[in-house]
Amino acid sequence: MVATFLSSWAHVRSRRADGWSIGALSLCLLLLGPVVALILKALGDSGGLWGHLLDTVLLRYISNTLVLMVGVGILACLFGVATAWVITRYEFPGRILFEWMLLLPAAIPAYIVAYTYTDFFEYAGPVQSQLRMLFGWTRPSDYWFPEIRSLGGATLVMASVLYPYIYMVTRIAFRLTPASLFEIALVHRKSQFWAVGLPLARPAITAGLALVLMEVVSDFGTVEYFAVETLTLGIFNVWLGMNNIVAAAQISLVGFVFILSLLGLELYARSRQRFASTSRATHALRPLHLDLRGQTACILVCCIPLLFGFVIPVGVLLKFVLTGGLVGNALAIAEV
Repeated sequence: MVATFLSSWAHVRSRRADGWSIGALSLCLLLLGPVVALILKALGDSGGLWGHLLDTVLLRYISNTLVLMVGVGILACLFGVATAWVITRYEFPGRILFEWMLLLPAAIPAYIVAYTYTDFFEYAGPVQSQLRMLFGWTRPSDYWFPEIRSLGGATLVMASVLYPYIYMVTRIAFRLTPASLFEIALVHRKSQFWAVGLPLARPAITAGLALVLMEVVSDFGTVEYFAVETLTLGIFNVWLGMNNIVAAAQISLVGFVFILSLLGLELYARSRQRFASTSRATHALRPLHLDLRGQTACILVCCIPLLFGFVIPVGVLLKFVLTGGLVGNALAIAEV
């Protein structure tokens, strides 16, 4: 009787598992449909345009994309890892508030931030206007100011809104690190960050960085508004400007190689994500108390990315609302 029941239960579970497997496989095939269609379209004849692109702009598209990925990756890691470390490791005024406010930049699209930065840092914007008033400058040739609508500007904008990907996973990694390891580093007079925190959180940082770089590769609004020639912008230029969808599909495959590489990096990081012990034998990590100078430094570390990723964009948008310029500016944003 018991054997019959167990046999029937195993059969039901097997059928249920087969049903889940078939459903998962069907979903995967459905999601792969656009990729297959893209590959088939790329196999067509581009009318010689692919060779022309290879000789002229394709290498520039690739190099700009790589430079943008490197710049955003470095800056986002600096913002995300530094804030995660001070939030987890130190006690200072406003720490709990900063812990959640540092996630806010992820709620603002990068192209919206790009538009607000242009208004804020352009020649007629408040920053340059105040500088001219302060130093008595009257002409653009009297001083030098970095161009916000550039590769560097796009790097700052994207890193300011994408660093929360790294901040979230790194903060969890630091919290799961046993306090005993930090105590051992302290006894041996080693840096708690460089000797313990960073090495053990590296898989989490890598996973977050991979997600950030995927967003960079696929971004269109920011690079289009800043006129940065990346692979994504090149796809739209060839597709809509030259009316050649085959060549656009071929460029898309180049970007798809970037995405696959980043996906492999993220999966590799996940396979090594047992970076901390969750044993009950380890006591919880308690934030360290600092003097006034240390507390001030921690507050500055948290304020810098929050300023660039949330305060400035929201402040500019509020100015549009209060001055009645929201309608015209909204139309300009919609054109991006």
